[in-house]
Amino acid sequence: MKRIVFFAIIAMIFTACSSIRTTADWDPSADFRGYQSFNFSESFDEIKVNDLDKRRIKNAIITEMEKRGYTLSDQPDLLVNGYVTSVERTVVTNTHYGGYGPYYYGWGGWYSTMDVNKYKEGTLIVSLIDVRNKQLIWEGRAEGIVPPSGGDKRTRATDDMIEQLFWKYPIK
Repeated sequence: MKRIVFFAIIAMIFTACSSIRTTADWDPSADFRGYQSFNFSESFDEIKVNDLDKRRIKNAIITEMEKRGYTLSDQPDLLVNGYVTSVERTVVTNTHYGGYGPYYYGWGGWYSTMDVNKYKEGTLIVSLIDVRNKQLIWEGRAEGIVPPSGGDKRTRATDDMIEQLFWKYPIK
């Protein structure tokens, strides 16, 4: 029992410190329990990420949808659509060091340093569309710093991002 509590606390700490921001919107009149199957729309393959990241996103979405009882099907009730965008950001930090003593004595010197850091901030939007009614029923948005490339690290980061996004899904 102590182990379960310990791991639950650790999980809460990591999710509280997460740099991923998620939001979701859905149609309150949609019967989410009435849907049984899903598949990806043709336009999903056109999202602007490399093939590795596209597969990571697809696999993570499949995992989350299957956790909710949906099955991947060629004749789905729901179509999954996606959109990705990213922006490169630059942060410049200036630090100034002063001399010693009053200004009129002129002790010491003035020093200045400048740090320039670049990173990518990305947004992933996942939409679920009711095939029968041709209506959007759920849309989730995840925003945050794009993790650096690196195989397993990037896969885990993608899985975590999609999992956090689907926490906002109306049924578990």
